[in-house]
Amino acid sequence: MAAKSIRRCGLSWRNEEVGAPMAARKLRELLETEDRSLSKLVDLLAELSLRIVREIPRTLGMTEGVNVYGEQQTELDVWSNGLLTKRLLRSGLVRQVASEEMETVMNADHGEYTVALDPLDGSSNIRTNNLMGTIVGIYHDKALPASGRDLLSALYFLYGPYVEAVVGVKSGVYLAAPAGRGTGAAKFISNGEPHRLPQKGSVYGIGGSRDKWTEKVREFANTLEMRKLKFRYGGSFVGDYNQVLCSGGFFAYPELLDAPDGKYRLQFESNPIGYITERAGGKASTGKGNILDVEPRSLSQRAPTYLGNKDLVSEFEELSSTTAGLFGNAKG
Repeated sequence: MAAKSIRRCGLSWRNEEVGAPMAARKLRELLETEDRSLSKLVDLLAELSLRIVREIPRTLGMTEGVNVYGEQQTELDVWSNGLLTKRLLRSGLVRQVASEEMETVMNADHGEYTVALDPLDGSSNIRTNNLMGTIVGIYHDKALPASGRDLLSALYFLYGPYVEAVVGVKSGVYLAAPAGRGTGAAKFISNGEPHRLPQKGSVYGIGGSRDKWTEKVREFANTLEMRKLKFRYGGSFVGDYNQVLCSGGFFAYPELLDAPDGKYRLQFESNPIGYITERAGGKASTGKGNILDVEPRSLSQRAPTYLGNKDLVSEFEELSSTTAGLFGNAKG
C-alpha cells in the first residue's frame, strides 16, 4: 500500500489518492505568470514575514501607547509596523503604504503599488503564545482608501506551528511554507495547485461576545451547530479564517448590538481576506452585499464581515434579509 503524507491544507507534496509524489513548486516560480514587479513585491513580503517570526520571541512586551483605534500596542506591533513600512517604501516598488497601526498614509517618491496592511493581526495572542499573522492588500496605482474590487493581489502570513503564506492573485490562491532553500518567495514551497475551499464546510467561527450577537447571528449559529459544524475561534483573524479556508465553513465578525459595523477594518482586514475568499471559490459579504463592493470612505472604516463557502454565506444573507423584514413589519 502506498504511503500517504500528512495533509497540511493544500501543502502536501504527495497525491493522497494514489500515493504518488507531487511536484513541489517554489512560490517564486508560481508568481512568474504575474507582473514581474508584483512578483518582486511578494518576494520582499515573504522575506519580511520570516524576519517578523524571528523577532517574536525577542519582543514580547507591551508599550504604553495605543493605536489610532484606542487599542494598546505591543512592542511587536510597533516593531513589525516599522519594519514593513520602511522596507516597502524603500523598495522602489511601493509608492504608498497605509497601516492599521498608523493614522495617516505614508508616501514614497517612486513606486507603482499601494499597500494596505495589518502588520501583526492577533497581537493580543502574544501573551498566550497563540496564532498571529500579517495581512496585506496590494493595489496597482490606486490611492488609499480604495475599493476591494481594485485589489491586484492579497495575501497573509500565518505564524503558527509553521509559517504559512496564503497568496491570492488573479490565477487563484496558493499556499506555501518556508520548507525550501533560498530567500524570500524562493524559500516558500507549494504543491503548485490553486487552493479551493472544500465543497462541504465542517467548521465555523463567530467573533464578538455572544450576548452582543443579533438575533439573526444567534439563529444562524444554532443552525450550524445542529448541522454538526465545529466551533473554532481563537481571536486571530488569520488563524480563525485559515481553519475555514482549509476545512470549509463559515467565519464572521458580525454586526453587534453595540457595534453595528462590527470590528474589522475594511482596508486592512475585510477587503484582503474577502479577495482571497473569492479567489478560492468562496463568498465575502457584509450580510447585505459583497464586501469588495463597499464604497471606501476612510482608512478607519469598519464593516461586518462574513466569509466562507458560498452556500453558507448566501444562506446567512437570506436569513438576514428575512429577519430584517420581520423586524421592519413589527415596527410598522
